[in-house]
Formats: sequence, C-alpha cells, structure tokens
Amino acid sequence: MALETKKTESIVMINLVKMKKNTHIKVLFVLGFCLQILAQISFSFTDTFNLLEPIDFIHWTLLIGYVLIIPGVLHFSKGKFSKVGVPITMAGIMASIGMCTIDFVLWSFNSNLEERANMYYHLVAEPAIWPVFISVGPTLLFVGLSIQSFDYINTNLKGMFITLFGSITTGIGGLLLPQEYHAVMLIGYIVFVIGLFILFLPKKQENTKHNKLYDYLFLTGILFEVIGQLLFVLVSVYDLKPIDFAHWSLFLGVAFAIPKMVNFPKGIITYIGTPIAMAGAICILGMCLLDFIWWSQPNQEIRNEFASHLSQFPSIWDVFIKKGTGYFNIGLFILSLNYLRQNKLGVLVILIATLFIFGIIPIPYKMIIGYLTTLIGFGLLFFTKTTINEHKDKQI
Repeated sequence: MALETKKTESIVMINLVKMKKNTHIKVLFVLGFCLQILAQISFSFTDTFNLLEPIDFIHWTLLIGYVLIIPGVLHFSKGKFSKVGVPITMAGIMASIGMCTIDFVLWSFNSNLEERANMYYHLVAEPAIWPVFISVGPTLLFVGLSIQSFDYINTNLKGMFITLFGSITTGIGGLLLPQEYHAVMLIGYIVFVIGLFILFLPKKQENTKHNKLYDYLFLTGILFEVIGQLLFVLVSVYDLKPIDFAHWSLFLGVAFAIPKMVNFPKGIITYIGTPIAMAGAICILGMCLLDFIWWSQPNQEIRNEFASHLSQFPSIWDVFIKKGTGYFNIGLFILSLNYLRQNKLGVLVILIATLFIFGIIPIPYKMIIGYLTTLIGFGLLFFTKTTINEHKDKQI
C-alpha cells in the first residue's frame, strides 16, 4: 500500500512539472505574439519611433517577439501537418530575424536619407537577400503556422478557421495592398494571433519524449559551423558566388541548432544556459545578415565605409559583431552541464572546445578545431547509453 501511495505521489508530481513546463511555453508564446502586435501598431507612428535613440525600438520589439514564440511553435501541434508546418514556420522565424537586422541597418541611416535610399535600392536588387529576408521569407511564419493549424481540424475547427482567415487577411494587407492600408494587415495579424491562442492555449500537455531528431539537427548545425569556418580559411568570402556560402553555413548551423537549444532537459542549468545560448544564436544570425550585405557590395572601399558607419551604432556593432556572438558558445557549455553526472568526458571535451574558441588555449585554426571539438563533445553526450533517459518522465 505504501509503495502504491508513493508511486501515485510521484506521478502527481510529474504531472505538475509537465503543467508548469507547458505553462511557461504558452506564456512565452503569448508574450511573443503580443510584442509582435505591439511592434506592428507602432509602425503607425513610425516617423516618431524611428527617430528614437539609441536603438530601433520597434524592430527590437519585433525580433524579441519572434524569438519568444520558438518553443511554442515546436509544441503547437504534433500531427501529420506539423511535419510540414514546423520547418516552414521555423524558416519564417529565421527570415524574420534577418528582416529585423536589415531594418536595423536602414534605421542607422535615418540622419542621411539619401544614403538610406541608396542602401535600400541596393538590397532590393540583391536576389540572395531581399526575397529571402524581406518580400518572401517572413511570410513563411504565417504559412507554416496555418499548415500546423490543420492538425486541429477534428478538435477545434473554429480556431483553425480563425487562424486561416487571419493569415490570409495579413497576406492581403501586407503583400497586395499599398502601405496606406497597413490597418488591414494589422487587423489580419490580430485575428491570426487570436486563432492561434484559441488553438494552443486550451491544448493539454502531451507526454514529453526525448526527440532524437533535435539531437541530429543540432549536430548537423554544429557541422555547418565547422564548414563555414573552414571556408573562411580556404577561400576569400567575397569570391564566393552566387551566394556567400561561408556565412550561409553559419546561418544554417545556428538555425538547425535552435530546436534542441530550447529542448534540453528541464532544470536550473537549462534555464540559465538556454537564454544565453539563444542570445548568442540570434547575434550570429544578425552577424550573418550584416556579412551578406558586405558580401553584396561591389568593392572593398564601400565595404570599409559600411563597416565604419555601423561601428558608430553600438546597438548594431557591439551586439552583432563585437560581443554578442560569443554567448552562443558560453551557453552551449552551460547546457552541456545537464549531462555532467552521466558523461563527464563529453562535458570536458565541450569545455576544452570553448577554451579553444575563446583563445584561452591558443591553437591554430581555433574556430575550426573549436567547433569540431564541440561536435565531438555533444556527440558523446547525445549518443551514449548513459544519456538515454535524459527526460525523466519518459520512465513512467
């Protein structure tokens, strides 16, 4: 009897943990979309907000909103439509983060409208930048979540139709109608978000299972980081055609790593490591966008002028170029500490890799060797038998 009582109490405690976890994901989901809507409303007062210093408040609000919804997107639906919808949604989020970075650059030219116009028209003419991050890419967020909503066709038809109606209205207002009809897009955006809330907020937490796909994507992402760093050594980035393959490797590497970064075993270590790693990941994505712009310039003189211009704006230069990207590696090391009891060797390897990357242990080709060592370390963590039960509730 005592054994049965103890087992029942354990199950109750695990269910409470699941509910708490699910609540955190939903709170972030709601907060993220509320920030996005707030940013869209702010565009109605863009002449005032764009002059604010020292940062572009509107697009920083928008960027934070995109980042906060990532865990919710990965848990929004689990049916057959999610297999198609989730990758499309995540691609839309990555493109939207890139869009915000481009807008940071345009905002930096507010004091010189002629140079701003020149930069704008230059980017419009770049097929490797403008369609991917401005005209087409960000719309994938709406397309992907609309596809995911079909997983609710048998359980919440009303929410699904509201989501689809909002998505279509947003597309019409944002892509087909002139800028003066921004209100149509805003109304569609709000309806779209209401539909998502109707679908996701009442959703019960499902059994949490360790998703090996995220492990494979994460390791693939780190491998892309190795490839990108290798390209920097082998060739001149500006000779790469028709795209900047080196920085695209870094961009894709971070994008592939993100689903695992928000799905490490839950605990205090993850609550510290994930925000740090995510901050670094977003900085790497932004850095890559800036490098895409450098790559697109016709000569080194213009690149130097662009670098000199951006260096005057700490909210761009310090965040995306000078300081921010290192948080990615610090966060990954902290996240690896989740496995310290089960696999000390793997954690030690990742610590050494981090010391390589920061130059604390001086070696040649530190970034290549550092990321390659990181890949080996996480491979040891993910694919040894001692880590098979990293999600404890899977044992019940």
